[in-house]
Amino acid sequence: MRTQPSNEWAKRLIGTDRDAGLLADRARAGTSFVIAGPRGSGRSYLLRAVAAELERHDALRALVRPATSLSAVPYGALDAIGDEQLTDLSRRPLAAAVSGVVVIDDVDALDVASTHALARAVASRRVTVILALRTARARAGERPDDSGEVRRTVLDLWLDGLLRRIDLAELGDDDAGGLIDLFPDAHLLDSATRAGLVWRADGSRTLLRQLILEATATARAGKDPLAALGSIPRHSRLAVALERHVSDIPRPDLECLAGVRRLRHLERAAATRLFDAEIVGALLVSGLLHADTSADRRLTANELVAQEAHRQLGGEHVDAMIETAATRMLAEADEWWSHPLAVAVSERWHRLGTEASGEAAYPPRVRARVALHAARDANDRGDLAHAAAHAARGLKAIDDPALHLEAALACRQGSPWEAADDMQARRRLARPLARRAGASDDVGAVAEADARVETLLADMAHALAQLDAARATEAAARAVSETSASTAAHLKALIAAGTAEAMRGRWRASQHHNRRAEAILDARQRPDGIGTRDRLAAVMFLLGAHQIAGADGAAVHRRLEREIATSAREGEPTDLTLVGAAAAISFAGAGRPTESQRELMSALTREGATVSGPDATMIELGVADEFAMAGRLAEARTILARIDGRGAPIVCRGLLYVETTILAVEGRWSEARAAARATAEFTRGSSAAALRIRDLFRLATLKEARAHEIDELVQLAATTDLPLAVEAVRRASAHTREEECLPVDELRLHALWSADAPPPAETTTSLPSLPRPTSPTDAPEELTAREIEIALLADEGLTNRQIAARLFLSIRTVESHVYQARLKVGAASRRELGHLVATSAAPGGPTAGADGAPPS
Repeated sequence: MRTQPSNEWAKRLIGTDRDAGLLADRARAGTSFVIAGPRGSGRSYLLRAVAAELERHDALRALVRPATSLSAVPYGALDAIGDEQLTDLSRRPLAAAVSGVVVIDDVDALDVASTHALARAVASRRVTVILALRTARARAGERPDDSGEVRRTVLDLWLDGLLRRIDLAELGDDDAGGLIDLFPDAHLLDSATRAGLVWRADGSRTLLRQLILEATATARAGKDPLAALGSIPRHSRLAVALERHVSDIPRPDLECLAGVRRLRHLERAAATRLFDAEIVGALLVSGLLHADTSADRRLTANELVAQEAHRQLGGEHVDAMIETAATRMLAEADEWWSHPLAVAVSERWHRLGTEASGEAAYPPRVRARVALHAARDANDRGDLAHAAAHAARGLKAIDDPALHLEAALACRQGSPWEAADDMQARRRLARPLARRAGASDDVGAVAEADARVETLLADMAHALAQLDAARATEAAARAVSETSASTAAHLKALIAAGTAEAMRGRWRASQHHNRRAEAILDARQRPDGIGTRDRLAAVMFLLGAHQIAGADGAAVHRRLEREIATSAREGEPTDLTLVGAAAAISFAGAGRPTESQRELMSALTREGATVSGPDATMIELGVADEFAMAGRLAEARTILARIDGRGAPIVCRGLLYVETTILAVEGRWSEARAAARATAEFTRGSSAAALRIRDLFRLATLKEARAHEIDELVQLAATTDLPLAVEAVRRASAHTREEECLPVDELRLHALWSADAPPPAETTTSLPSLPRPTSPTDAPEELTAREIEIALLADEGLTNRQIAARLFLSIRTVESHVYQARLKVGAASRRELGHLVATSAAPGGPTAGADGAPPS
């Protein structure tokens, strides 16, 4: 039995099959083990941890690391230890039992004589051993020879029941995340980087450890860790670990990985034309290749392993492979076509020139088709110079409207799309319009509808920036009603409508749109035109809608985690910006500003950032407000200093909102009230109910609200179904005169989002969250006599003003009673409240009041 618990080593071992303390205890009790696992599975690391546990209890006889140079020397391994008891194992008859446990790392380097001596001792129970046995990974080109004398002897001991075998499981995503957290500077790594490291590690603990060390060192230097992994110094530990990891992968597999790396998002049907179909399938099963859920099943290769495959094969060999594949595609252009391969062909033609590349030998139609794919790809990546060059070369072959469009986009010219805010929006507007020329009526109708959707969404975004939620919801509703639009455009319209409805204060309508959007995202086969960037953008706006409404976005955060893992495999580097922006919103909603700022700053500093303008600014303001709530004013003011206060009204209001929090934290109450008053001026008379409720609540909390503003708050709460409206009425009505010294967290209206795990230690400085809003599933509270009386009058059709006049109450008091009663019974509206209470009060109905009958 263990004398005292020990977590010193076990806590640094991630995985249920790696409890060093438990293994050491069982070995001390006389059980011998063989621990099996492939290269990179952490066998040696586990054995060292077990040896340390044994040594702590004075139960370790020896830790043997066999040397290859002694593998041909009889008893070389045992004699090299210099332990008399172990040396005696080679004698006959057998010597006395060996005290303690012998741990042997890598039996493949043992000599035959030492192996037989240990086997005799294990069989006669004279020694307890823990052996490490290397196994092969799936698809390994070189497998350990189990027919060899040493390995066969060890395996026979296991088959005869003299050794217990433990096969180490491959590193899963959850264990990989736990392993990352063990490293001191893990807090520097954002969500996208973590997912990228796990994907690149290919299930190898050894490789992941080296990746983490490289990534944290790069992050400390202020650089993008994932970008830095594109050029690994050959003398580094990571390079050595990677070379060993790839060493047993068969050459045909390496060729497939290197080819898919060069032809990113190669369609699976095209891949099986260029590489053996069995190899493609096996690499997909092993996880070295990933196929998305689109109809084309576009492939991406493990970036790190494929990069090493390219190095080992040589650039010339990979180029020859691509050229052979391109020649075949061009010759069979009427039968099949591949977008990535066409881009590679155009890039080669661009590099070599018309004569040297042999471009002139192909028909003009084929040459123009190749150039169009390359121009579109370059425009989408923001490489305008190459986009213009590809388009110009294609136009020399044939005069094509689509090529003219790409050339215009590359030069930032053109009228139909010039009004769009960014180049991505211009492309979305322009390309559908260009497809109308010569297209069928159906294609033309879809293109027209998509263009109308984009125009309406641009109008909606402008309206929200001006705090005009009514115009925004109208524009979004018109966009959703475009039934002829593509699925991708419809998804954007639904997400936008959900955001606009939340801003206007109609959470139920927002959820209706959000659920329809989630149904599209959850489709088993990804709809055409919806890529990784579209999915991430959708999740980002879903999180934003929950933040606006004050609703718990934990479920959407879990969806984000799944999307991050997927984007690490199939997304472009620019997509990581959206990952960071979405994660920043989620962490801010959970009251974790440190992680939120890390995610956003990592995203915005990446090359080709796709989040900018008001979207990025509003996320930054959310981070700043959480910093202020946590009392970390320096970080909050640093963020405010970066934001231009001359922006759209929504940004100006956000700046004042955060300034109010900062002033309140500093105890400068008069200035905080003035800032709150200035903040409320932006939403006075606006239809942005979600923001107006926040502003009025702060005025009330800071004792700055006037009577008509209190009435307005209660009225807004009564006419909206936002979760934060429920909290606003409850908190405002419960406030007492004795609360003269306000805790800063009283300014927070929304409850913090729930989470599956507590925040890390460095982020626990935020103040406690508020009680969660009452949900309809909670146990209902009993209504007071006054609440029942008002509910019954409401069921008769009386307005709040009429009820107030009949009962000699103020309108505000009536509205407060209505809302409190709605909370208790879970009624979604005033009318539903009256119906529920009237039904309960009817003869034979359920009891409504404490005494079983309504008041007289």
